Amino acid sequence: MDGGVTKVLVSGGGGFVMANFLRHWLEADPGHQAVAIDASPQDALARAYFAPVAARLQFITGDVTDPATWPKLPADFDYVVHGAAVTPHAFTDKDGKRHEPEREDPVRVLDVNIMGTARALDWARGLRDLKRFIYVSTGSVYVDEVPEQKRSFFPLPEDGYIGPTALYDVSKYSSELIALRFRQLYDLDLAIVRLSSVFGPMDRQTAARGTKNLCNYVTNAAAQGRALTADSDEAVGDYVYAPDVADGIRRLLLAPKARLRHDTYNLAQGETSTVRDLVNLATEAVPSFRLEIVPAAKAEMQTVPDRKTGKWAAYDISR
Repeated sequence: MDGGVTKVLVSGGGGFVMANFLRHWLEADPGHQAVAIDASPQDALARAYFAPVAARLQFITGDVTDPATWPKLPADFDYVVHGAAVTPHAFTDKDGKRHEPEREDPVRVLDVNIMGTARALDWARGLRDLKRFIYVSTGSVYVDEVPEQKRSFFPLPEDGYIGPTALYDVSKYSSELIALRFRQLYDLDLAIVRLSSVFGPMDRQTAARGTKNLCNYVTNAAAQGRALTADSDEAVGDYVYAPDVADGIRRLLLAPKARLRHDTYNLAQGETSTVRDLVNLATEAVPSFRLEIVPAAKAEMQTVPDRKTGKWAAYDISR
């Protein structure tokens, strides 16, 4: 771009991880600009979060599945980060009602996560100055269980161990394959990132994501000075801090092409923590904080304690 300006388009920019990327991108360099597109208007939390960088951020409300959305966007982008997705994990709303978005509206999951990606790629291939396209995927594409990890544990590498089951998993892996095919067809400079369990700022329930990270439950209960109920303290996860994920994506965007020797990169901590580990960390800050184990139906925080390998365990971050 002229005048030292470097511009990125971020889809899903009002959500959790992409909001962290946008702010990090804009804070990292005064010459960076960004346009965010999201199906929902900015909420009050997002407006406050973006306030320090709002002068260099344009926020557009738009549906990534609508063919009319993309031609209306500027065409002067150096980079594209496609993170828009529906994350249809089961959740309980503020009124105590249980929801299963995958069951309630399966076609929406597939439409946003697959066709939204296809339209983003189709638009991006026409950008004259595009330097790189990053597709934000998930460790949910990995298998639920890896028996050999029980015998001799190892972090899960990017190659192999693919086994999506839920529609979210299937749609994200399908989009990975679609992105790689677009790269072949149109010589796009493109990379894929797979995220482990992300926690940090802007983790809240939205129209596209009803769930929250387990770290969110622990830290909020501790900060509020109350006990947290859970069905177990044994569940594990590879927890990675959202600003660190943002920095990883920024580094992948800006890395010289010769240094990107792989299609796909895990962005993770590279080790697991149990719920008990999270609680112990919280009690260092709030000694009175405690976790109460109750039946799952009565638990504020519901976990999957029997899953300790595959997508639920640590991801290899050597790349």
